[in-house]
Amino acid sequence: MELNFADFADNKPHLRDRMDERSKRIVVENLDAFQNKSVLDIAANNGRWTYAAALAGASHVTSIEGRAERVADAKDFLTKHGCIDKVSLNTGDMYDFLFENKGKNFNTVLCLGVYYHVMDHSLFLKMMTQLDPQTIIIDSGFVRSFRSQVHVQYEDPSLHLNALANYEGQKYEPVGFISLGLMIQLAWNLGYSCRPVVWDPKDVGNKNAVHDYMIGKRYTLRLEKMDGHYDADWKTHWQKALVALDPSFENLFDKETHDPASDERSRYPQRHFPFTFL
Repeated sequence: MELNFADFADNKPHLRDRMDERSKRIVVENLDAFQNKSVLDIAANNGRWTYAAALAGASHVTSIEGRAERVADAKDFLTKHGCIDKVSLNTGDMYDFLFENKGKNFNTVLCLGVYYHVMDHSLFLKMMTQLDPQTIIIDSGFVRSFRSQVHVQYEDPSLHLNALANYEGQKYEPVGFISLGLMIQLAWNLGYSCRPVVWDPKDVGNKNAVHDYMIGKRYTLRLEKMDGHYDADWKTHWQKALVALDPSFENLFDKETHDPASDERSRYPQRHFPFTFL
């Protein structure tokens, strides 16, 4: 599979390099979540990941994007790349779309670059799971902590990569970066595991293009439907991802004070790690 993001990079060479590096972890590392699967791409921008999903072998890709000009770009680009027959492009509010399609099944849901542009993370994730996907891939910035935290900041809705405005002339929209610990717990509560895709600096060609991943401020997560509401192997997967970023994290998980199997309360990630790392 050879992806060409040139048309989707908004004439910014560094953005093309960034998408190349991200596609290796978002798409290539998760090909089984795309091949012969129905995929939903939330906040699809100009169709960059809709395109990647189509080329990765998805049976059909549905996208939702709030900015009409970005959807128009996606239509042009996907037509040029011969993917338009495999996709359905929708313009509108992503929450309205999720509500209106509640109960409709998608095998895989993509939530890429939008989870840190909202304030209602729990509701947003719940609405995704109501589509009954086997897999949800979230790529987002996070608070680098296993405590339950939300860092609130404000965005200018007039900038096309930011949250959408709620009213004309809006200057500031509150958005939240949630912690890794809270992200894991939200997933568990809804019956999904939450494991990171490993971003190993040794395998990254252009580190400057993905600096936020290299310092552990941004992660690619794969949420997978599971039995129950606790992933007993979560530490193994997170340790591998963290050690790849910094070998000093080898013993990070030795700091836990409870055995999850012996104390029901200790199964929550924030109880294991009462500190911020990195």
